[in-house]
Amino acid sequence: MKLHTKILLGLLAGVAAGLLLALLQIGGVAAYIRPVGDIFIKLLKMIAIPLIMISIMSATAAFVDLKKLGRVGLKGVSFFLVSMGFAVALGIAAATLFQPGKSLDPERKAAIMAEIQADGDWRQQIAGSGQAAQKSVADFLLSLIPANPFRAMAEGDMLALITFSILLGLAFNLIAPGKKDKVLPLLDAANDALIALVKGVMKLAPLAVFALIASVTAQFGFHFLLALLEYSLVTMGVMAFFLFAYYGLAVWLLGRFHPLTFFKSLRSVGLLAFSTSSSNAVLPENMISCEQKLGIGRGVVSFILPLGATINMSGTSIYHGVSAVFIAQVFGIALTLQQQLTIVLTATLAAVGTAGIPGIGIITLAMVLGSAGIPLEGIGLIIGVERILDMCRTVLNVMGDSAAALIVDRSEKRRERKRAWI
Repeated sequence: MKLHTKILLGLLAGVAAGLLLALLQIGGVAAYIRPVGDIFIKLLKMIAIPLIMISIMSATAAFVDLKKLGRVGLKGVSFFLVSMGFAVALGIAAATLFQPGKSLDPERKAAIMAEIQADGDWRQQIAGSGQAAQKSVADFLLSLIPANPFRAMAEGDMLALITFSILLGLAFNLIAPGKKDKVLPLLDAANDALIALVKGVMKLAPLAVFALIASVTAQFGFHFLLALLEYSLVTMGVMAFFLFAYYGLAVWLLGRFHPLTFFKSLRSVGLLAFSTSSSNAVLPENMISCEQKLGIGRGVVSFILPLGATINMSGTSIYHGVSAVFIAQVFGIALTLQQQLTIVLTATLAAVGTAGIPGIGIITLAMVLGSAGIPLEGIGLIIGVERILDMCRTVLNVMGDSAAALIVDRSEKRRERKRAWI
């Protein structure tokens, strides 16, 4: 049985087990199941940081033509920014059209707020979100450079690690050729060893997916999803449309690759993204799948995918757009065109450098709401379905990384073929 089939079976079994636990009102049992999934995620995250650093250093050092390196990076970043901008605009348009916030009656709104506030965690999340919203452009630029690379590794500061890895990879091009030739095989060997480790860890994926999904379903059930059904459906519907229509067309027209083959090849990656809600945790498996199943060059995979896992958040952008309009509608705020454009810009920029970990969308959403003058307290309305939507948007984020890598790789290969004919 193939891995993606095992993962799918684990996911379905997890949903069934979680619903049964919730129905029997023994959801606390999920606490004993959850550690299996947490161990799996920690193993993948353990591999992710050294894999990102080694793969980027190896790819950067291997680029003899630094102009090509710059071109590959520019193509990737351009695709990410355009995709995120379009994603948040699409989310705003869909929420404006379907108006999910106006269908939430005042009594239900009060009930949801009371239930969330009783927990108390939402206050801490909003407080943390407000602090994140105060981060200036200068602070962001400074965060690109790690004062201590080892501390950045310990804290999982991906954007700082990528900067350090690129600079160190470029530095290898400045040393004596004989020394560089000794370093590159060592980096390749370390990269292969980490990939072998990923394959070993992935054998635990079906069981881990079962544990993660069972825990989430038992804890939350579908109570909040039903209470916010229209908002959830609009958000997930836009994400599904963006995944299959936008990325499907991009892969077909720009990458000249059949969309069905693309999605079929990345089934296990999508299921893993849905289960873990972490772009960073999925990154090792995504790198293997893109290289071995899609035939993308290792240099592009090693450079674009880690970059995408850090700055490409198209799923999060849709979530920001729909959520901002939804909360504004609930509070009776009519957003002007200027406010909507501000949301597009802020949501796009807020995603850059965001950690690919579960629940981070709540933090960046506060930046978006604050920029448009929407009350941050509205975040409390959607915390109940945050986990479910987080699972969906992680799939879109990860697939967007893969689509970008494919498009950039095919573009570079076409360029090389044209130059060969000249």
